[in-house]
Amino acid sequence: MTAAATVEPTPMAAGAASAPDRLAELQAAFAVFTGATSMLEAQYRTLQSHVAALRAELDEKQRALTASIERQRCLESQALRHGRLAAMGEMAATLAHEVRNPLGAMELFTGMLAEEVADRPAARRLAGQITSCIADLNHLVTNILDYTRLPEPRRASVDLDALITDALLACGPALGAGVGVERGGVAGATCALDRGLVLQTLTNLFRNAGEAMAGEGTLRVAVEPADRWVRIVVADSGPGIPPGCEETIFAPFFTTKERGTGLGLAVARAAIAAHGGALAIRPQRSSAAAGAVFVLTLPRDAACEGGG
Repeated sequence: MTAAATVEPTPMAAGAASAPDRLAELQAAFAVFTGATSMLEAQYRTLQSHVAALRAELDEKQRALTASIERQRCLESQALRHGRLAAMGEMAATLAHEVRNPLGAMELFTGMLAEEVADRPAARRLAGQITSCIADLNHLVTNILDYTRLPEPRRASVDLDALITDALLACGPALGAGVGVERGGVAGATCALDRGLVLQTLTNLFRNAGEAMAGEGTLRVAVEPADRWVRIVVADSGPGIPPGCEETIFAPFFTTKERGTGLGLAVARAAIAAHGGALAIRPQRSSAAAGAVFVLTLPRDAACEGGG
């Protein structure tokens, strides 16, 4: 009886059987590689966004630090300037007090001199010029003294029409005969205010308008009352405020005139601010419009002292 012969697989058959397995292994390895690559790319993009955010935050903090350093320098400069201004203010106040006494005597003697030369027109005209110069000096001294002390308004009910009339009368010589005055707005308005402080403010505004118009033009004054506020609008037909100076003209010692201390508007704004109001320039509706328009705003419901 013959034994059955065993059949062994040939190498070609074994290789054919293992090829699909190797292909599957390669596909699986490629899938793992692709997944790892995608994950790395996602992580790289995340890192890039984090780096960009950190860089933006660093830039922002750098800008903030630079701005803080600049503010610190500005504050130091302002503190130094304020210290110097305080010293100058004390000195100016002392000088103004010393000057005011002889000014009063000069005003008295000039008035007596004007009476002596009443029948001599040329001499009377010179005496009038001396009186006008003394008034200018007295106005300057008053501004210096008022700037060196904080105003404390004593409010009472005041007729605004009468107040404006008194201010115009006080500024008559400064305005000149060539300046016409137009009154407008609502008549009979009243307001609780310190008459002396607001009278001085209006006087400063009217004098500035007269100087701006060089003695020829139109000064317009209007009262605009509302429920809680009242506005006094002062407009002139002069050359107007230089561009960019709408706020700086209120700074102490800033002036666009050849003569003057630059204190008039600073004193005026401080007086109105002490009332809880504001003094500002009203923008012109067109660049071709001439003149300056100042708006004085006062609260109407403040309590009065001493009745009213």
